[in-house]
Amino acid sequence: MIILSREEMYFIDKYTIEKIGIPGKTLMENAGKGCSESIRENFLKPGFKIAVFCGNGNNGGDGFVIARHLKKWGYFPTIFLVGNPDKMSPETSENYHSCLDLNIETHQFGDYEQWQNFDISLSYFNLLIDAIFGVGFRGTVRGWIANLIKDINGSGVKTIAVDIASGIDADTGQGEIAIKADHTYTMAAYKYGHFLGEGRQNSGFVQVIDIGIPAKIYYKFPPKAKLITSRNAKYPKRSSFSHKGDYGRVGIIAGSPGFSGAAIMAARAALRAGAGLITLFHPKGMELIFETQLLEVMTYSVPENEKGEILFDEFWKKLETMDVLLIGPGIGTSSPTTDFIKIILEKWDKPAVVDADGLNILASDSRILNIISGKPIILTPHIGEFARLADKEISLILENPLKELEDFTRKHKTNVLLKSATSVFADGSNLIFDISGNDGLSTGGSGDVLAGIIISFLGQKSALKDAAVSASFLLGKTAEKLSKIRKPASIIPSDIIEEIFK
Repeated sequence: MIILSREEMYFIDKYTIEKIGIPGKTLMENAGKGCSESIRENFLKPGFKIAVFCGNGNNGGDGFVIARHLKKWGYFPTIFLVGNPDKMSPETSENYHSCLDLNIETHQFGDYEQWQNFDISLSYFNLLIDAIFGVGFRGTVRGWIANLIKDINGSGVKTIAVDIASGIDADTGQGEIAIKADHTYTMAAYKYGHFLGEGRQNSGFVQVIDIGIPAKIYYKFPPKAKLITSRNAKYPKRSSFSHKGDYGRVGIIAGSPGFSGAAIMAARAALRAGAGLITLFHPKGMELIFETQLLEVMTYSVPENEKGEILFDEFWKKLETMDVLLIGPGIGTSSPTTDFIKIILEKWDKPAVVDADGLNILASDSRILNIISGKPIILTPHIGEFARLADKEISLILENPLKELEDFTRKHKTNVLLKSATSVFADGSNLIFDISGNDGLSTGGSGDVLAGIIISFLGQKSALKDAAVSASFLLGKTAEKLSKIRKPASIIPSDIIEEIFK
């Protein structure tokens, strides 16, 4: 499923009107009618009273169309106009006056005092509809409308947002003061802001309304971003006539004293996700732990001389027999480890995943990032790790995470799966959103499990993009499935591993 930026939505809207010849009035009618039909089906009962808050832009125009249809179907809409009728587009103005012609109760407010003096409480209504600001909104809501939004949010009445919750930026999801919607009807396609920042929480359930834009436009001008779903997730192909070598020789460099769990979880996840042969490369002295915990995984102690120095040539002969490589879970960031990983990254040219301490090592020296430029490597940072990689404050990253992510992947010619409530994969040309999962993943070890699944998929010959996003989606959907039998707070990474592909 596609996701549009603000500019992409503007372009497609304009192209539809000017090149395809579908009038803006028709698109607005389709939008409002589609919303009202779903609202009637899912939220209304006979006699319901609905407050429709409209601005003077096209978002308000959609709100007027909704009010008009609800009135015709026997409901009781009341319009609260918080904009100036003189600034309306022709389509919006026409729909506004149509509402007046139908004698729909309408009130116009220009300041907060007028709103406070209105003699009906919001609790009088059964449903609130937000059509104040649309995807064109930027910045922070200020003035009396900020207070109005706080009143709507505090009313306790179910709230529907039209296109996007007012106050949320359609590109970044930022919104210091914004409507908290229970349900959002968005026009034509999802917008970035529905799934990022405050927009993820404030949008509620997001439903796309078909407004009549021909599908061929999306084929002619393919949007950059997509949403991964069960329909487009790509898992490795299997065959009844295969053998273990067909599913990859997976190398995992992980673990150190006190952090053996990270290595164990990554290896077990890779195994459950279908890897053919797995070798765990670990520091000397941890053999017993791993050999007793990982019966189906081969272990290899990194060779050292009497002085404790790594015998790299001997180690490399073993490592280069691997098809893919995971670097990072629980390895630490000591100076010897950093030097060791740097040499590996210089020499390794096959698919790889760098996670956890591997990312911290990359962040410690920008020259190491230059080493991996252009290589088939996936970086899997959370926001804090990404901020360190990009050498920027977390607050700056959060202001516009997609821009920072795209800038980073283009600059370093690399692939990044940025992990968060909404995870986003970027490779310089693609953006793929993953909104699966729940708070059961908010626990130590979930990242190790994800890294193990990704490297397993790479070993099974998945493309970099497919391995990253499909693994992320599998992790999230597995957590969702587990939440049906136990509370998310009690889900641990080991539960996820045992439930993979069940």
